[in-house]
Amino acid sequence: MDSGATGVVDHLAVPYSGVEELAARLEPALSGALAAGDPVLAVLADAERDAVSALLGSDAARVDFADPARVHAVPAFTVAVRWARLARQAVAGRVLVIGQHLTLPDVGAEHWARLDLAIDVAIEGLPITVLCACPDTDPAIGRTHPQLLTADGPRPGPGYRPPPEALVEYPPPPPPDLGPADAELAFRMADLPTVRRRVAAAGASAGLHDDRVDDLVLAVNELATNSVEHGPGSARLRLWATPGSVVAEVTDRGRMNVPFPGLVRPPSTGARGRGLWLASELTDVLQVWSDDDGTVIRVHTE
Repeated sequence: MDSGATGVVDHLAVPYSGVEELAARLEPALSGALAAGDPVLAVLADAERDAVSALLGSDAARVDFADPARVHAVPAFTVAVRWARLARQAVAGRVLVIGQHLTLPDVGAEHWARLDLAIDVAIEGLPITVLCACPDTDPAIGRTHPQLLTADGPRPGPGYRPPPEALVEYPPPPPPDLGPADAELAFRMADLPTVRRRVAAAGASAGLHDDRVDDLVLAVNELATNSVEHGPGSARLRLWATPGSVVAEVTDRGRMNVPFPGLVRPPSTGARGRGLWLASELTDVLQVWSDDDGTVIRVHTE
């Protein structure tokens, strides 16, 4: 596997037909990572988790096993962002993530394709390896993975295309309608202080910790500023607050042509791209969609 140098994406599909076969295919990578002291996250169904644990023995206690239903309860792009963040936050070594394509409630087949394409964008150049366990009957494996890890070793994914090109086949759906907002404000550049106050008030009313309120205010301020600076000059803020949770939405009449918003860290020089990146890092979920009516950016903070 690759070293993680800039431009490298270490993301492989692991085709399998049975539980024991998959566990045996994953065991060398898992044992190698654990022997090196690297962080390991495994998002596997119960049967596969148990089979892997049996092969690893006592070392299984050092694997962070996560519930697939909880991990994939958020949009695919958010999952990719969170896995990339593990690599950026790692003190040393190389992070290993094991994922699995599964049938889950409210998770369609296109979620996995979007996730795989987003992973390729989000982890580029980072010290992380992502292995995706995929049923060998899945016809999309090669189209959404740069490499396949077969019994004979890695080989190129047949039909693989660059993520921005392939994403056209799997466009992210718009987020669900949240109903009437608790607060709404049309704003221009001069109104940004009011935007910040409204967001802070929503965070306080939801009972968010002060640090999370500050993060949310900064995230929405970045989005609102970008909207009026680089968009049509006016926009609308909508807020929904429930105990422990705030959703903020910034809408304008412009159209954003960014296939993977918030996934790529902007260059250290220059400010363009900073707003979406910060909003993604400072909140729990970032969603962006554009249509003929304009662009909507939604962030969710708990």
